[in-house]
Amino acid sequence: MQNISYYIIIIFLLSVFIVSIIKKHNAYESFIIGAKDSMKTGVTILPYLLVMFVAVNVFRSCGIFEDIILSLKIPNELLIQGIFRPISSHASLSMMVSIIKEYGVDSKESFISTVLQGGSDTTVYVMSLYYGYIGIKHTRHSYYAGLLCDLLCFIMVVILYFIIQ
Repeated sequence: MQNISYYIIIIFLLSVFIVSIIKKHNAYESFIIGAKDSMKTGVTILPYLLVMFVAVNVFRSCGIFEDIILSLKIPNELLIQGIFRPISSHASLSMMVSIIKEYGVDSKESFISTVLQGGSDTTVYVMSLYYGYIGIKHTRHSYYAGLLCDLLCFIMVVILYFIIQ
């Protein structure tokens, strides 16, 4: 019973198979049609994901963080998480895990990091991916509003960091 998720997957697949037999529906053919549609969607979304991946890696390796970190008195990882949160959920989540491992679960830094992770969103990633997929060219103020919310969340987290003893 160590890996219960495997059992859940098997039970789900068996239940779908049994329901399809009872309803006399060709589950295999439906699966193939769904897989074809998913491949089309994946191929359409892939360029947008690739651009975001390259942009995150270029920004991460350019060295601008060292200049910004020297001017602030907050943990380096928290600043990096705050910068990457609007761009990449995975990068900010990995920074949060790094903060928790380094400072401990009950530390002020871990608390602030989890508030930042839960209080903001991957605005650039989500809007680029979905607006690009749908074909929306004129986003009006949605980028600005989303990034402003992310910035306000980061500012409030920094204020909270200095308030908490």
